Amino acid sequence: MEQVIQLVLEAASVEEALEQASKRWGLPSEDLIAEVIGEGKKFLGLFGTKLKVKIEPKRSLLLKSQNFLSELMNLMELRVTSELSGDENNMILIEGQDSSILLGRHGDGLKALEYLLNLALRSPGDGARVRLDSGGYRERRKQSLIRLAEATARKVVEQGRPIRLEPMLSWERWVIHTTLKERSDVETQSVGESPDRKIVVMPKIGSAERQESVVVKNRSRQNRQRRFPRRP
Repeated sequence: MEQVIQLVLEAASVEEALEQASKRWGLPSEDLIAEVIGEGKKFLGLFGTKLKVKIEPKRSLLLKSQNFLSELMNLMELRVTSELSGDENNMILIEGQDSSILLGRHGDGLKALEYLLNLALRSPGDGARVRLDSGGYRERRKQSLIRLAEATARKVVEQGRPIRLEPMLSWERWVIHTTLKERSDVETQSVGESPDRKIVVMPKIGSAERQESVVVKNRSRQNRQRRFPRRP
C-alpha cells in the first residue's frame, strides 16, 4: 500500500503551508516539519511569488499506520474510524459500530493488529512503537495486569520459586515491571523473543533466607493438614 508521508505545497508563507497540511492530515502544526525547497512562478507577473514547501510529520510512523489502518478497514468493510490520540504519543484510537469485531476476545484481535502494524511499517530508527486502543481496552487491560503482577508476586514469595507469565506485548510487560519494581522480595526479568517474549517473576536475591522461612512454614502447614485432615 502506498503511504503518503510528505506533501509539497505552494503557499504564500510557511505558516499557510503548515495550516493546509494540518487540515489534510488531522495533525497539529506543531507536529509537522516544514522546509522551503523553492519558489513557484508568478501568475502573469501580477501576483507575488509563492513558496514551494515540503511538509513532513514528525511522527511519520504514526501517520503511515493510520493510513494503513484506514485502507485495511475499508477492505474489510468494517464500520470503524481511526484518529490520533491527543493525550498520548504514538496512540491510534479505533472507534465505531464494528470496533468490537476488531477488538476480539480478550483484546487478541487488537494486539495482533498492533503487532502487525509495527512489524510491517516500523524501521529501527522510528523510535517508539505505535499503540492501538479501542473502547478503553488498554486501561482495563492495565488494571488487570496490575492485579496479575501483585497476585503472582504473592505466589512467588509463598512458594519460593520463579513463575513465568504468558507472552505479552512490550507495554504490557512494562506494566508488570513497573508494578513490582519497588518490592524488596521479588524481581522481574523479560525472556525470549517477540512475539513470545514473556516475564519471569522470581525471588529477589538477598531475601532468600526470608523466602526459605516462608517455604518451610508452608510445608509444615501442609504436613499437618495431611496428618490431621479435617473431619467432614
